[in-house]
Amino acid sequence: MELILKENVTHLGFKDEIVDVKDGYGRNYLIPKGKAVLATSSAKKVLAENLKQKAFKEKAVIDEANKLAKKIEKLEIKVKTKVGPDGKLFGSISNIDVSNSLADKKIELEKDNISIPGRTLKRVGKYEVTVRVHREVSAQLAFEIEPDEESIKLMAAAKSKKAKKSKSTEGEAPAEGEAPAEAKEKPKKEEAPAEAKEKPKKEEAPAEAKEKPKKEEAPAEAKEKP
Repeated sequence: MELILKENVTHLGFKDEIVDVKDGYGRNYLIPKGKAVLATSSAKKVLAENLKQKAFKEKAVIDEANKLAKKIEKLEIKVKTKVGPDGKLFGSISNIDVSNSLADKKIELEKDNISIPGRTLKRVGKYEVTVRVHREVSAQLAFEIEPDEESIKLMAAAKSKKAKKSKSTEGEAPAEGEAPAEAKEKPKKEEAPAEAKEKPKKEEAPAEAKEKPKKEEAPAEAKEKP
């Protein structure tokens, strides 16, 4: 069924918006509570006329919403809470905490108009949430979750203890009877230079000396006996 909202309704819409809802939700809750009326043709005509008259006023409202959005985006909000040594929170941060932080800055907004990724945050760090200040205007709010003073001391003590343990492990002496690594390595025998390894070869006689001289043959005349 179609209804015209008479006031802002969380997760549904803003005043003077025409919305579609289930019959039971409209007839049993919204209409009896005075939060909406049936969007009949005559009601729509009245609404259109009212919106026309309010148009110039609406512009002023939107301008104010834009100013507020810019103000929110310039804020630096830090939420301090109890944190464990590993940076994990004891609990979580929700849109209620962000709403309270904005209230400290004199900005009053319903928690339901603040949207946190994952709905809750459970670790220290920097985050960004969406803040809806008007049906047409939203702002991005950057904020940081920090450990409180007590948590900072505990984290520092844990870090110091870890560093000492690391140093003591590095400075441990070798086991009794165990020679240091340098002493374990025996020096290798020095190898003789390559030149010394090669034995000199026997000098070969020259080719001419190898060939033995042949016996001189007697002349042919001497061979013939008289």
